[in-house]
Amino acid sequence: MTRYLVLHSFHKFSQLSMHRLQRLKKMNPHTTIVPFFGVPQRIFFPIIVELPSARFLNWTFLRFNHLCEFSLAINKIVESFRRKTEFDIARGVTHKNGLNLFLDFTPMGYFNLDLAIMRWFSSKGKDFDFDFIVFFEYDMFATKTIESLYERYTVYDAAFINYCEAPSSWYWYRNPRGALESVRSWLKDRGLNATLYACLFCGNIVSRQVLEKLEKMQLPYSHCEMRWPTIITNLGFSCGRLDFPMADRYKRPVSRSFIEKNPSYGIFHPVYEDFDY
Repeated sequence: MTRYLVLHSFHKFSQLSMHRLQRLKKMNPHTTIVPFFGVPQRIFFPIIVELPSARFLNWTFLRFNHLCEFSLAINKIVESFRRKTEFDIARGVTHKNGLNLFLDFTPMGYFNLDLAIMRWFSSKGKDFDFDFIVFFEYDMFATKTIESLYERYTVYDAAFINYCEAPSSWYWYRNPRGALESVRSWLKDRGLNATLYACLFCGNIVSRQVLEKLEKMQLPYSHCEMRWPTIITNLGFSCGRLDFPMADRYKRPVSRSFIEKNPSYGIFHPVYEDFDY
């Protein structure tokens, strides 16, 4: 029997994120679930405050590993103090549900979700007994169990929504500046195929073997939706495309009425109405 571990990701402690977590646990009583709190960054380098015009400049500086680690340390210190009460409440709520909260302080985590997963695996994840992790965002809504949704994809080492060769017209193909060259150089230095791949990050499933391989590597600078599938594929792992047609976040939010009429789709995203099914 395949052992799944679900990283239930959220960036804000809210009624919706906790209700989704409780519902996921109730639907999957024999699946390990980890509440994964991605703490948004407030202090950046070199531009201290978050400005839309400075976002890519701040992100560019994260290509330097020592600056990335320094930024992570500052984020952890600042937010642990500033949001202590919120974190304590979140720990208490998750503990009452029999779960242990994980706080992630990865710099610009929304763009670096794969690095956040690897930090979790290196610090805590290796101690869990699982075959595959599933990255499940708080605004995803499932009408089927994790096992019924993902079992047919366990023939692969990893599987992603919208998995394909990255088209040159794709936004993350050329952004942020220098990322394309960074990934290609990383692959070339290791004698690997330089084909670039794209995915939608939410809902992906990755095997323990992949995580163990990546843990030993310093990954290149890029957006997670290109870096994650590109590196995993070109390292020789088998990858598949998840058939979750209602999980494409670029579509309009999915309504409760649509879900209740079409539960067979299994996974819906994004869903912001707070309800049960």
